[in-house]
Amino acid sequence: MESETTVSPAAGRPRGTADEPGPGPARGAPGSRRLLWYALAVLLVGINMRPAIVAVSPLLDEIRHVTGLSNGGAGALSTLPLICFGIFAPLAPRLARRWGMERTLVAVLAVLLAGSAVRLAPELFPLFAGTFLVGTAVAIANVVITALIKRDFPRQVGLMSGLHTTMLVGGGAVTAAATVPLRDALSLTWAGGLAIWGVLALVALLVWAPKLRRGRAQPPVGEQEGGSIWRSRLAWAVALFYAFQSLLYYTATTWLPSFYIDHGWSEGGAGVLLAVCMGSAMVTSLLVPVWAQRSRRQSYLAVAGTVLCMAAFAGLIAAPTGAAVLWAAVLGLGLGAVLSLGIAYMSMCARTTHDAGLLSAMSQCVGYLLAALGPTAFGAARDLTGAWTTGLTALVILAIPMGITGALAGRGGQITR
Repeated sequence: MESETTVSPAAGRPRGTADEPGPGPARGAPGSRRLLWYALAVLLVGINMRPAIVAVSPLLDEIRHVTGLSNGGAGALSTLPLICFGIFAPLAPRLARRWGMERTLVAVLAVLLAGSAVRLAPELFPLFAGTFLVGTAVAIANVVITALIKRDFPRQVGLMSGLHTTMLVGGGAVTAAATVPLRDALSLTWAGGLAIWGVLALVALLVWAPKLRRGRAQPPVGEQEGGSIWRSRLAWAVALFYAFQSLLYYTATTWLPSFYIDHGWSEGGAGVLLAVCMGSAMVTSLLVPVWAQRSRRQSYLAVAGTVLCMAAFAGLIAAPTGAAVLWAAVLGLGLGAVLSLGIAYMSMCARTTHDAGLLSAMSQCVGYLLAALGPTAFGAARDLTGAWTTGLTALVILAIPMGITGALAGRGGQITR
């Protein structure tokens, strides 16, 4: 196994600061105003990372009714993007090294837009094909954005990771709340309700396309220097923490609306409760990475987020209707904490830009392949038992290894290869 080193804030370099210089004229980076604009462009990518995926959840019951999908089939539809994340994330460092980060992001935004357009056809094959394109695009963008933040904002990793995660979660929250009302207001089919979120991808593409002409200098991403990151204990702690939080996040956001519909809420009301969950997640997704970078160790943040998730799942079992808004909010706070911390670890535990890219690719490969089991298994358990208790109990149990691996990843080390 490769060794890890601890970099203390007291030593003058907070955890998450790269060994390379920050953006400046010497390396062709933008000035302060251009850097601010660049930060806004990065956040615009973040807000595109969830809408095309989350939009399926509030429409899932309608899709099942119209197409005849079983609960297991609907879970498979929700799982497809996660499989794409796991399979294609390891390709992202190679693509970014060959094309540059900006060109790679433009390409994936174009693929994301194409995937949304394909889903305009209200049939099963276009639905799954478009979802595959969406998942592939987001898989690449997830990795590239992590490395780009490490490269251009090495001393603001916590802040930028928090803002990026907030945009990511916020995009999901808006989508959850607005998909059904927009579909109804515009008299769209369920397919139109899914495809409408491609507008966000179009806006991001228009913002990023001009950067192709600027030809910014690019440090390589994902070069195979030193030992393999897959031999690092710390890298595995980060990857497994990200895996368990992804499993909980995607299982919960996929099935929470259906859970509430089964307990008497309307389709629109269930979407609003999902929005409450994601809206509360925005609070912790913004604050936790900032606290993490200011702390010598981050284990307490992983444990706190885990406890919130476990409390929410237990509450859904004990009082599914009596405190629906409360449990949605508590779950959001927990999921936002562990999601943002998992993303922040990818930069904070890496010394350099290309190590951040490699750690991000590894974490998302391991994480999403494990997470892909969640929605399908949860749906299958619902089909077999006719109740929600078994699946929710399993989520409580799976939160335990999430807390353990998050605590191990947060002990203050950085990966050396």
